[in-house]
Amino acid sequence: MKKDFIFFSTEGRGLTSTSANHVANMAKEMIRAIDAELGSLSFYSTEVSLIGSDTANVLSRGADAQTVSATADKLHRTARAKSLIAWLREAIKAKERLIAEVEDISLEEFAKAENIEIPEEPKRAEALTPDEYYAGLSLDERNRYYELETLAAVIGKEIHPGGHFAEAREALNRTALNPHEVKGDGRDTLIYSFAPTVDSAIVEDTYFELQKQYRDAQARLNSMKHDCEKAVADSAIKAQTEYTQALERHNGLMDEIRARRTEYIRKKTKEYGDMKILIPASLQGVYEEVSHLGKKGESRG
Repeated sequence: MKKDFIFFSTEGRGLTSTSANHVANMAKEMIRAIDAELGSLSFYSTEVSLIGSDTANVLSRGADAQTVSATADKLHRTARAKSLIAWLREAIKAKERLIAEVEDISLEEFAKAENIEIPEEPKRAEALTPDEYYAGLSLDERNRYYELETLAAVIGKEIHPGGHFAEAREALNRTALNPHEVKGDGRDTLIYSFAPTVDSAIVEDTYFELQKQYRDAQARLNSMKHDCEKAVADSAIKAQTEYTQALERHNGLMDEIRARRTEYIRKKTKEYGDMKILIPASLQGVYEEVSHLGKKGESRG
């Protein structure tokens, strides 16, 4: 980009792109005219006459010494005119390139150019996990959780269907209804008699007491689990809320930077568009000549 500024004036002097394009076209016309002159160059004259006639007609005249001597000057004029065209065309392309580059500037490139720090996009904090919650409990509370969990599991296993105590209770109730059982027949007949060793009321009281203890342990365990679930949920809500707020602040800052970038592009585009193309000193003469030709054409029109 920096190399392109060599074509332009910092003081407002010079040509607009439109004027430069017009001058380049006029220079092309001048080259075409000179080329036509050189194309018709001949170093001899041509005459034609009828046989037996003393009169000859001139068809074309060859160049004189002055015309031949002017050839070098015409070639130099052509070279200078082509140099002018090349300079003006490159200047026009340079201006277009500058404008295109500033219009395509990325947000990161703009921020670097203007020494603006782009804020990092916020990240959502990790919410509390159940393991982290329990790991944060005091020694006594954590041990109480494990004790309740174990107690509820042990008692529940015994009193639920399939448990030892539950099965023994069911068997006692069956034997109370059927105290005898006969197996086999004839002389091999066996009679089993069942006699309770403990009052069924004690078994029932113990069973319901174990149920009560189970419900109490499960209730206290559920209470601790509820506290955990609430803490985890609150942590997730807090993390999401903080992230949302941080994201809103980040988006606000980014919108501000984008707005500044848009204004930067507008100003730079206008600045580059208004820059005038300089004519180097070595091309000033041919520029004046071409410009004068343009004015001649206008006056004739």
